[in-house]
Amino acid sequence: MYQQIYYVDKRTGTFADVFLSYGLATLLDSVLAHFVEGDHSVRIRDQGPYYAIELSHPLQEEWIDNAPFQALAPYIKTGREDPETLSSLSDSMIVDYQQEWDRFRRYTQIPQGDRDNMPQEQLAQVKPHPQFPVLAWVGERRLQALGSYNELILRWQRLAPYFAENLRCILMLCATPDGDVEAVESTWRKRMKGLGVNEKGDATLLQLFNPSQGKGQNHPKANKLQDPPTNLSSFWLLEYLKAVGMYHCAVPRRVQDTDDRKTYALAPVNMRLGINDAVLAGFQEALWNDTAVKMDILAALRYTQCFLDWCEAERGRDLLAELLGQGPENFVAGMYVAYYKSLGQASAVMNLSFIELPRWMRVESPDDVQTYKGVIEEHENVIRNIDEKKGGYDLLVYYRDFLSGGKWEAFFDFTAAYSTFLMQELDREHYWVQPFTVQNLRRLIMKSNEPLTPILETPGFRNIAEAIRRSTIIPQYRGRGESEYDIRYGLGQELKRKALYNDEFIAALSEFMQSYNAENARVYEKTGKQYRKNILTSDVEDIVRLVDKYGATTVGNLLIAFGYAREPKEEEEQK
Repeated sequence: MYQQIYYVDKRTGTFADVFLSYGLATLLDSVLAHFVEGDHSVRIRDQGPYYAIELSHPLQEEWIDNAPFQALAPYIKTGREDPETLSSLSDSMIVDYQQEWDRFRRYTQIPQGDRDNMPQEQLAQVKPHPQFPVLAWVGERRLQALGSYNELILRWQRLAPYFAENLRCILMLCATPDGDVEAVESTWRKRMKGLGVNEKGDATLLQLFNPSQGKGQNHPKANKLQDPPTNLSSFWLLEYLKAVGMYHCAVPRRVQDTDDRKTYALAPVNMRLGINDAVLAGFQEALWNDTAVKMDILAALRYTQCFLDWCEAERGRDLLAELLGQGPENFVAGMYVAYYKSLGQASAVMNLSFIELPRWMRVESPDDVQTYKGVIEEHENVIRNIDEKKGGYDLLVYYRDFLSGGKWEAFFDFTAAYSTFLMQELDREHYWVQPFTVQNLRRLIMKSNEPLTPILETPGFRNIAEAIRRSTIIPQYRGRGESEYDIRYGLGQELKRKALYNDEFIAALSEFMQSYNAENARVYEKTGKQYRKNILTSDVEDIVRLVDKYGATTVGNLLIAFGYAREPKEEEEQK
């Protein structure tokens, strides 16, 4: 029981397991902080069927016997409580729900530009509570969880004189994988009864912490109806630890223009608690409410950005050393997501999912951190300008499938569909809608999909991708009246359709190349100037060889992706 590694089983496959892991890690960290002189650490490691909580120093029996009481989660005050109820709590452990909402509203009314120019000391005075999103989520009336949550906080406080007993019980639960919860709960009840403490050992399972469980028909076999539906319950110490862990991994947000909510919870792979909390603080500020699918994408991108930002910070040098040769997904796999649908007076969990972090990063040197930050920023700029409610839903789903599942087919479906979207937006002179850049596309594919590198390095591929670019997005940026060449609006979709079969793709591409060179000749005859270079026979031969080796689908997907990307400005000016 007094050891260096403790275990949390993955019993539900949802963020309930993650909450419990972070709660246990926080509790053990508080014990180490009191008894260990100098540095200490707590690491959460995913071991497949369970999470391992690894301590820098093994626990000692005398530490548990003498550990001071630790209040690890705040009580959320609404103003309806009897003052006697809160008398046992210190002021630092009470958060006033209404005051925090008022503070948040005042902060959001300050223009962003004014906030950016404020000194850090002044900004800290007006910013809302760092855990405000979690506090607001717990207090959301539709979730009907605040009363039960506060009861857990009060019960932990009432049993402060028996803190060592509760701590030993928790260690017994987590000393081995697949711990016997019922046996430990029975032992706790007997111990409390022997000490003259009248406390029940169970607590209601809140969907706040347990998205797959809640009030309803919960029999393993549906052999009868029960009216009214009953709540499930669990050992209260486990539920308290979930309440604690929530503050170290949960990022709740409202779905834009609805009363629905989504909660994202970090899924650790190999993460130290202190670093986790530092990255999470930046992520809480970086992620704002958005539409459902777009918010999933931005959550993964912005957390990755915050993770890389920490690696670049002076205090993050040790994390950077661990990161070399790996990617952020080797530290945090992604996020469990629960969608809470508003039903008017209540909310219910309508969907559970998992969003992975990008799996196309391998940081081989410190310079790679800056490179990947540039790639992520570019992808975020692309995604941010797609309106999910105005025809962009399918586009965002394609990209989410690529981001979360590492499916390159989904990415190429996205780039093909985005080519049409981009042309439509540029035609409306919406120049804030940006294409990808050739440079970052090349970095993305060459670092994460190396078998495709020979295609990108082939001169014929580059020349024909440039020809597509100069027939589509470049003349649109120059304006209809300023370009000597026609704009080919449906080219990307046409090539995508024909790429199912090698012969049809080569025929379609040959038709484009012939008309491209013919148009060059007409413009030269008219103006006496050659604004763009012709496609050569050697370029055609290169493409035919690539199609024979890799297939039309692969070559076509890449041509569309790079054909609708922009070159860096300095390269544009040299042409």
